[in-house]
Amino acid sequence: MQAEGRFTLDKSRAMFERIAKSIAGGESSYARLKKGLELCFDRGQGSRFWDVDGHEYIDYSLGYGPLIFGHNPPEVTAAVVEAITTRGSVATFPYDLDYEVGEQLVQMVPGVDQVRFANSGTEATMAAARLARAYTGRTKIVQMEGGYHGFSDTHYWSIHPDVYSDNPAPYSPEPRPSSRGIPPSYGEALLIAQYNDRENMEMLFDRYGDDIAAVLVEPIQANSGLIPPEPGYLEFLRDITRQHGALLIFDEVITGFRVAPGGAQELYGVIPDITTMAKALGGGFPIAAFGGSEEVMGLEARNEVMHGGTYTANLVALAAANVVLRIMRERREELWDRLNTYGARLCQGIGDACREAGLRNIVQGVGPIWHIFFAKPGAPDLDRIRNYRDALAYSSVEIFDRFHDQMLRRGVYFHPYHLERWFLSTAHDERDVQETLEAAAEAAEAVAAELRAEGKL
Repeated sequence: MQAEGRFTLDKSRAMFERIAKSIAGGESSYARLKKGLELCFDRGQGSRFWDVDGHEYIDYSLGYGPLIFGHNPPEVTAAVVEAITTRGSVATFPYDLDYEVGEQLVQMVPGVDQVRFANSGTEATMAAARLARAYTGRTKIVQMEGGYHGFSDTHYWSIHPDVYSDNPAPYSPEPRPSSRGIPPSYGEALLIAQYNDRENMEMLFDRYGDDIAAVLVEPIQANSGLIPPEPGYLEFLRDITRQHGALLIFDEVITGFRVAPGGAQELYGVIPDITTMAKALGGGFPIAAFGGSEEVMGLEARNEVMHGGTYTANLVALAAANVVLRIMRERREELWDRLNTYGARLCQGIGDACREAGLRNIVQGVGPIWHIFFAKPGAPDLDRIRNYRDALAYSSVEIFDRFHDQMLRRGVYFHPYHLERWFLSTAHDERDVQETLEAAAEAAEAVAAELRAEGKL
């Protein structure tokens, strides 16, 4: 852990200032940094990374999800180097890695008979929604408030809307744009539902069912903290979409190849019509995919729906994915026993440490993904977070920020936004778990002491 009282980021801040002179905002993705924490990366290895100031961190962000085997996994790196040096980077034509990766995906993911490759989760989700509309001949896609399906104009709606001040704003299925520059017309093709709310979904299908092409959902909502589906909820979505002739799309960009080798659909036994995948699929290299039943994907096979891209299915990304999937298949019991065991210990231990310090919280996790929600003063006495509105009503930004700062000073890094989530890799070991739990206990005590001194606890 870092030495208390000697934590500075002077070199990071100087580097960030130089970057910001040519890179707008100092970064090329708004997910990476939080204002005031301009931390710059030097190198990573296994479960840890180092910043340019020389600080070492146990990493629970993992490139914001892709690094399922940790930083610089030797087998993946070797496969990419071999592909580049012997074959190149981009091929004009199909080649053997297409079927090698494709066949593994079909074998591993229950809802996928055929697949197409893309470059990012955003691309895959756009393609999946277009395919659903083409297949059904309908217009509207249902998304969940607080869910995230990429930053495209067609899906970047009602991500984290400000629906609370002193009282909650009334629910409305009308989407809210989540960025400037998105034309209102795109919202006409969307409806917004509440995750884990059956009555809400039934209302939408009663009112709009003839025009709903698909329900697009993270089977585990992972962009409002970490919110698991309540028992029977995914089965309910499967049933209601079938009853009304709509498709069910699982956005498994985060959950795919992470909560189980076949994703959340394997874990819960609910099979969607279309699945989107990315992040862990490449083990750190940029690749995504979407796939589904042979009947639905037949529109792609017959070129009835446009999908393409210069860099789709490039050699570098497929070489990485080929090794990632092979390792997962060959070592699945060993790897997921490790991920699930350490994930459960960290969830329990972090929550307990914070409660013992006097910080009310809810920790929710599924295997190697979890999040801690700190209760704000006057927060409702919830036993769990069911949806985005629960998360927003319950969560204290101030306490989370203080805890993040104290953990950072002790050499533990996780996403600095209070409604994201923690990731675990197969590279994390017993030492990492012990040091993290020790840091959490110290950090929680430090935060509680600060709050008591200020009369806030």
